[in-house]
Amino acid sequence: MPVLGLNHINVRTPDFLRTVEFLRDALGMAATAVPGHGRIDKTAWLHDTAGVPVLHLASADVPYSAGEILPEVPPRGSGAIHHVALTCSDYEAMRARLAALDLGFRENIPEPGVRQIFVQDPTGITFELNFSEA
Repeated sequence: MPVLGLNHINVRTPDFLRTVEFLRDALGMAATAVPGHGRIDKTAWLHDTAGVPVLHLASADVPYSAGEILPEVPPRGSGAIHHVALTCSDYEAMRARLAALDLGFRENIPEPGVRQIFVQDPTGITFELNFSEA
């Protein structure tokens, strides 16, 4: 059940369109819609030159789960990083390990062939663990 590598970093921004423009115009990244969203007005994938999505960008007013409470003042700077996503293997072993450690976690299936586990470290940093079923 090893971590195989970095999958992406999720950033929330209080000025979504200006951040997309910066990443596109200054850094040369390409923006595309996130699966399940047809537009790039509140959330987007930003790709490197190889076409790999490395940043998942979202407006600071977009909740990621029904129970999430958004801060009154959107975070700025490095505090705008919402979670770090890792590519992993052996979903069942990882799930069992987290359960054995009595760590609370949330599971998600964002698209066919992908399963996710969201877990927080003791300081509240959220990690998104991605498992490909292909």
